[in-house]
Amino acid sequence: MNQILNKIESLLFRNTLWIFIAGILFSSMSITLNMNEQTWSRYLGFVFNLSIYFSPILLFAFFRETIEKRLSLPVLIVLWLVIFVALPSLMNNMEVYEIWGIETFDEILAIMCATVLFFSEIAIQIARFEQHKSLGNKLLKKIKLEQGILAFMVVFSIFYISIGWKQHAGGLTFANFPSYLSSIFQVFIILSIYYFFYWVNHYVLILRIWKKRGFIYYLLAFAATIIVFYPIAAQLIYWLPIGHETDIHPVNSGQIFEEMNWLIPLIGMTLSTPFILMIRWLEQSKELEEMAKEKSETELSLLKQQINPHFFFNTLNNLYALSITKDKQTPEVILQLSELMRYTIYKGKEEGVKLSEEVKYIEDYIQLQKIRLHKKLDFRFEKNLEDSSIDIPPLLFINLVENAFKHGIEPAEGDCFLHLSLQADENELVFICKNSVEGKVEESSGVGLKNLRRRLELRFPNRHQLEVEEFEENYSVRLAISF
Repeated sequence: MNQILNKIESLLFRNTLWIFIAGILFSSMSITLNMNEQTWSRYLGFVFNLSIYFSPILLFAFFRETIEKRLSLPVLIVLWLVIFVALPSLMNNMEVYEIWGIETFDEILAIMCATVLFFSEIAIQIARFEQHKSLGNKLLKKIKLEQGILAFMVVFSIFYISIGWKQHAGGLTFANFPSYLSSIFQVFIILSIYYFFYWVNHYVLILRIWKKRGFIYYLLAFAATIIVFYPIAAQLIYWLPIGHETDIHPVNSGQIFEEMNWLIPLIGMTLSTPFILMIRWLEQSKELEEMAKEKSETELSLLKQQINPHFFFNTLNNLYALSITKDKQTPEVILQLSELMRYTIYKGKEEGVKLSEEVKYIEDYIQLQKIRLHKKLDFRFEKNLEDSSIDIPPLLFINLVENAFKHGIEPAEGDCFLHLSLQADENELVFICKNSVEGKVEESSGVGLKNLRRRLELRFPNRHQLEVEEFEENYSVRLAISF
């Protein structure tokens, strides 16, 4: 089940096509809701036609990884602008939809879908941008919620007025351009007036009154805010030329205390409350997550420090045994021990090492053990590595190999074996350590296996498996990690 979920997760992360399909479905559903006859045929017709119309975007999303690998950055930027900006801007001919006999489908609906897809792409780029440790990432984190809302208000004002101005007699010309800018500014002022209600609800009613006095006080203050400020807001909007000269707002009739004038801020504040609560919950969750991460990193650092002494004492025991027997290979072994200790001390401090480095470290360690033991050992190491440059935590396999020698091979009186298997690709790593034993293996009192389990929990939570199988004549450990 976990493998299926991991594959689904990998598909969703690596391919963004599903996001744009969801945008087309959303646009089609919105269009269908505005039809007199809401049927599956009309809905699916919109889905089909929008998919054909915006097929360049869908194809780009599907082949995104291949395109980004093969094209240079300038060419990629030009292609992106053509697909997401130029082509949607040229979509003025909607005759393709006439095959479904839908007469009310017009250019505005196509613009709506193009806007949904465009902002979906912007969200994707922001999410990808945020994952990289760069200066841009630091700048992005400094953007506050209020700045995001302000930017949305500006974009919406331009978008709203531009759609209306397209239907204006004569269209947009140089002569009426100042009036066009004035209309955008006035719409922005109206949005700013209603933003005031959101700001009060967020930073005064919820964060101060609800938090300190409770929900009842919040409801009373909520009602008082609307009662006090809605006539003022309506009057300010009416004083704007666009407010009393057009039907952009219900206040155009001059009735400041009309019911709709207080319903708008009421609905806006009510709908914004769950959004505000979600924002606060996410901020608190992020703070807790950062605190937990700091604690995990501290604990992981301590666990790494435990590895070095553990291995150090084992290697000293090996060298001591050779010095007693005055073995002629002692100088060679000392040199090999020096290389192993250098890897342990320096590489062990790093966050990650290449898989190829870790493999060589294990092979050197086993070669050293074979020299020291002077016994027949059936050793096999099967490797199937699609990418040996994968980053993994240092000293990941050594505990398992050490235990194989300590509990299985060293005490053996007869023939013994050690069979290792390592398979790795971009999605998963599987390491199997199988060795011979004579009798039951006692649970080690050292920090080795326990340390490894804890490191895996901290580094790969819910993405690893460490399985131990014990038989009468062999002992096997299987470690699987999903990236």
